[in-house]
Amino acid sequence: MDRKSERVCFLPAMPVGNGKFMGRSFVASRKTGQTRGGGLGPVRMQMEPGMMSFNGAELDEEAQSIYMGYNWAPVKKEFILCELKGKQYGKIPKEFPSGMYLRNGPNPLRDPDNQYGWFDGSGMIHSVRFQEDEDGVQRAYYTNRWVKTGFIKISDLLQRPPLNVTVQKGILGLFKVLLNLLRVVRFDAQEYRYDNYALLGTANTAVSYFPLNDGNGKRNAILALYDSDAPYEIKLTKARDPIVQHTLGTGIYNPYGLDHPMTPHPRYSPQTKEMISFGVGMDFARIIRKSTPVLFINSEGKIYRSTEVRTRTSVYQHDFVVTRNFVIMQDNPNTVNPFRMLLNPFAGTPISWKEGKRTSFVMLPRTSPDNPEKSEGAKILHGDETLVDKTKEFFLPKGEECFVFHYANGWEEGDNKVVFYGTHHAKLNLVRFNSKYPPPKDLLPKFYRFELDLTTGTASKQLVFGSEDALVTKLPDHVDCPIDDLVVDFCNASFEKSGEKSEFLYMCYTKAVVNGDELISPDDINKGWSLGFWQGVIKLNTATHEVQAITYPRLMNGGEAIFQPKVNAQSEDDGYLISHVTALEPADEEGGEAEYKSYIALMDAKNMSDTKSTDAEFADGFIYCAQLPARVPWGLHGLFLSDEFMCNESDLPEEYME
Repeated sequence: MDRKSERVCFLPAMPVGNGKFMGRSFVASRKTGQTRGGGLGPVRMQMEPGMMSFNGAELDEEAQSIYMGYNWAPVKKEFILCELKGKQYGKIPKEFPSGMYLRNGPNPLRDPDNQYGWFDGSGMIHSVRFQEDEDGVQRAYYTNRWVKTGFIKISDLLQRPPLNVTVQKGILGLFKVLLNLLRVVRFDAQEYRYDNYALLGTANTAVSYFPLNDGNGKRNAILALYDSDAPYEIKLTKARDPIVQHTLGTGIYNPYGLDHPMTPHPRYSPQTKEMISFGVGMDFARIIRKSTPVLFINSEGKIYRSTEVRTRTSVYQHDFVVTRNFVIMQDNPNTVNPFRMLLNPFAGTPISWKEGKRTSFVMLPRTSPDNPEKSEGAKILHGDETLVDKTKEFFLPKGEECFVFHYANGWEEGDNKVVFYGTHHAKLNLVRFNSKYPPPKDLLPKFYRFELDLTTGTASKQLVFGSEDALVTKLPDHVDCPIDDLVVDFCNASFEKSGEKSEFLYMCYTKAVVNGDELISPDDINKGWSLGFWQGVIKLNTATHEVQAITYPRLMNGGEAIFQPKVNAQSEDDGYLISHVTALEPADEEGGEAEYKSYIALMDAKNMSDTKSTDAEFADGFIYCAQLPARVPWGLHGLFLSDEFMCNESDLPEEYME
């Protein structure tokens, strides 16, 4: 093909609200990209009927982040209770409970004018409400709303987001942070700052239920969460506007009055009906003490116990494990020290990997909400039930250092063993995850089984998926991925099994990028790993190590898939997996634009791929899939809440209404 006749498509320098690829034709130098005008590209496209292929891509060093293009690009509109009337496959099962699925994720309100990392976008909640209408027909309705944080208010005031702090390095990065603070003061944005975390707090990572009691009685609180901020409360209603929030001036920010952030992954205990949470303190005092605060909130919404877990260095932790008698934190080489920006003036970052530091797990005894002074866990660990705040450390062997980003579940086996499963990083570099290129294979997450021996005080780990020395050495035939290249994350279990032995675990999967220097291109959606999208879902039987899988069709990908039991479920896996999936719909024969379309999908968790699809556009295992009225950017974590968590608008205090 003559170079001049090639059609070259440039990914947008500014986010495209409908997620389309720009359809203009250019003739440009592949090396210089002279007509580009900034942004991502060029990407060569060969247009053929019914398909779309990309055979090369380059990105200038000064280009905007890759996370402002593709299906990471933010949407710019809010939709309120829109019935799903587009393309559909199947029907909503009668056994699926009425309620609302919510998923959080980054979505910048204003386009950044500086380096942008995916984790820095303002939180937007995408919800799908499932209900039986008055005519007896089950329908689904879509709503999306920004979480109205201090961060987003400052973005609106300044017409750009506050400075992206997570990717700053050295003295120059520290100077940029201070300059950003001066700009905020200059524009009187300080009135929107609640504490020293507010400029970092995007509330974009997860949504969680919490019991809350602010003196007016207990209520079901739904909180939007982010590692570097205290939570923001939102309200879910049965009325016309299903997500109602406090405005910033009168709203409930930090409803528990915390002096530290709260993890996006609190743990609920079905046995005691309490929430357990922790926070990574970036303040000077906690960095010096090397401590992580842990909170215990009883079923009446009161914090009945607050303690601190000490580690050998101040560390970054994203998730943790809760069993019947214990809380388990990790002490890992991913250390927190903002002063590195001064000590290493050219490359120092607040969070970095400390070579040679061993990984350990720190076990804290749980207590009963009725008697926080005594603990069966303390008796097991220390022989004294009153030593409730005394911890015990379990070291992995030297040379087996790691970081666990997400845990599926954990439980106690017998009298002397604790088992848990999680996504294991041999090394973690958060700055590298904000790169325009895929992370190298050795930074990608693998799935591991961990075991703590209470008798010997040692920890061990076992690879789950691998060709050698692994619990599973063969994947189902329809999983198009060599087992040693399998990348797994966003793992979960039945909510009702939290802290108890789970027979089944669910996780998203894809495969590692072979060449780490290659820019991610759209045809890599189902060829290689990146943040936010996945090739399919795996189900692991923890007893037999049997594996089932759902593999999405070509040019379709999905986000986190969470398990929701059926109404009157008969077994642990008798239910559905809920996820947003996105299809890259190819250009038509007339040369129109390729476009991302988003769907809500319900998948058969019990039978997985044995549930055969009757439509080639949808994967085996799909029971219901409906197109959403808006594109849903690749995002993070979600949950499903039944009707009991909803309220009527007439029951809301006036300050809730916008």
